[in-house]
Amino acid sequence: MMAYEHIIFAGPQLEVHLCLLFTAMLRHSLVPNDFSFGIIKPLLKCKNYDQSNLNEYRGITLTPVIFNLFESVLL
Repeated sequence: MMAYEHIIFAGPQLEVHLCLLFTAMLRHSLVPNDFSFGIIKPLLKCKNYDQSNLNEYRGITLTPVIFNLFESVLL
């Protein structure tokens, strides 16, 4: 998985390749399977809540950085 720093400091070469990837995805109406996977992490709603009660947690999904970038481009 890439970190945001990889994209920020990659330079103009990565911009060209990401542009080609995103254009191909839109033209062919196809999203790579790797974009549909995420890691679900439990997050406590508030620090003051009881940590032993499972109802006090909510799940957040960590998705690939490139997919987040693609979502931002679409919006």
